[in-house]
Amino acid sequence: MILLIMMQMLISCSYDRKLAKQFVESNPDISILVMPTNDIFKVNMKLDELGDDTVGMDEWQIDSTLMANSLFLKDISDSIFLEAYYNSFFEELGRLNVKTFNEDYIDSFLFIKSPAFLLNIAQIEVDEYIKDFKDSQEYDDFVYTKTLPLNAVSINIWFEISRLNNNKGSRRVFFAEDNVSDNAYGYFSENLFTGQVSYKYFLREIEIEDIYRKCEELGEQYAGYVFDYIMNSYISRNFPSDRKRKYYMHYKRSINSYEPAYENRFILME
Repeated sequence: MILLIMMQMLISCSYDRKLAKQFVESNPDISILVMPTNDIFKVNMKLDELGDDTVGMDEWQIDSTLMANSLFLKDISDSIFLEAYYNSFFEELGRLNVKTFNEDYIDSFLFIKSPAFLLNIAQIEVDEYIKDFKDSQEYDDFVYTKTLPLNAVSINIWFEISRLNNNKGSRRVFFAEDNVSDNAYGYFSENLFTGQVSYKYFLREIEIEDIYRKCEELGEQYAGYVFDYIMNSYISRNFPSDRKRKYYMHYKRSINSYEPAYENRFILME
């Protein structure tokens, strides 16, 4: 049964994979004008930690207090953060043979004949928050549970992509989010003499350097998503008219493979 399902999946996405491969192997001449943002919005979402201290405060005072009490946001260097992200982003686009331009070249870019796109990195937001790690195990028909609060930082980015000289309102707004957090490794242990169950764990706390490394990872990952968007536009234009597309394809440059993207893609904003 599993083999049959796998075969059906392979057949159903064969057209998508064939066109994706055709697009990449044609070595398309793609140009992108990238308009980056140099601002980072930082939001400490741990309002509960302030308790009653917010009584009588206005919104500005609350935000200032939250920033001062943040574990990471107050220490994140905007320049290091953006440099880590943008360097990785542009390097991966280069590895994908995409020509990139900045706003200094907008006059000449507007006359490019090959497929050209405008990419506006509209907003970057970094949120600090608490997320719960939950673990459970059953002993003697009783389920023991343990919840640990972990510090986490999410990186949220909004993109606007449009094709140059396209009068059909092709501008699309996309969103992408990822996070880095403390890592908990734990297990339940039963005392053989007393029957008491306890929970033991090791906590690896995140550091500022982990956030910068995540920026590098996301720069490469999201450059791939931009390429995927262009590749899937090609697939849609050339897909057999008597068939319906079932999969949005993802190209893994590092291993030269083509597969359904599933969650590995931008989220289209309505």
